[in-house]
Amino acid sequence: MKKILAVFDGVNYSGNTSNFGIELAQKTDSLLVGVFLHDLTYSRFVYTYAWDVPTQYYYGFQEIEEQENLKIKENVEVFKKFCSAAGVKHKIHLDNGVPLQELLKESAFADLILIDTTTSFLKIGDRSPSIFLKDLLSEAKSPILILPDKQQVIKDAVIAYDGSDSSVFALKMFSYLFPEWDNLPTTVLTVNHSTSNHIPKNRDLKDLAGLHFKNITYEVLNGEPETEIKKHLRKHPESIVIMGSYGRSTWSRMFHASLSNKLLQDVKVPLFIAHQ
Repeated sequence: MKKILAVFDGVNYSGNTSNFGIELAQKTDSLLVGVFLHDLTYSRFVYTYAWDVPTQYYYGFQEIEEQENLKIKENVEVFKKFCSAAGVKHKIHLDNGVPLQELLKESAFADLILIDTTTSFLKIGDRSPSIFLKDLLSEAKSPILILPDKQQVIKDAVIAYDGSDSSVFALKMFSYLFPEWDNLPTTVLTVNHSTSNHIPKNRDLKDLAGLHFKNITYEVLNGEPETEIKKHLRKHPESIVIMGSYGRSTWSRMFHASLSNKLLQDVKVPLFIAHQ
């Protein structure tokens, strides 16, 4: 891994994203790019129709934008200060516009995106995971590591494996990007709706996973995947979860979107998602 995007809502600085990104960049000798996004669409909408807005409100909007720009500059300086103190190579990208579109363009030229689960660009009414984050998960052009709002130590890894190509791809990408974690206790977790203990493509999986991870076990649970995976993670709160992307079919998109959203809402663990 050589290039990491640490993504911030420019106005609301995430200390967890910053700390994790700096630590990861140190371990991997990577360039850490602080991407500070600022959603100007609302301001531009106001200015477009300013002729119909009472003067006091127009200047109120203008003042809010000036305050936000000042806050972004302060947050950028904090990020640069921490990176320099840690001896981490870093750059700053200030993206003004539609946050999702700006980030998608940048993601094509990065190895990994780091983002906080609470990142949102709606002032009110948005939930975790935000609409922005859900859209990013389905459209990003690089793997994403979504961090909980509070920093935690990662002591083991859980690979959510359902036999799909996307779950195998996620396993490989995690191994390629994080070779320093190949000694972590790693569980390949399969959930069957039936009482079967069958692991799809068992022999091929074990041939591959055994080469990538040095401390690996396999576990099969029975029941609903969302429910059983959440139960497992509550017993292992210091895990990082690896899972495939939303996939191409409608069913696959619905299933993976539902599962990842549930994990982000209910279980506060880092979530690595890779797109094929």
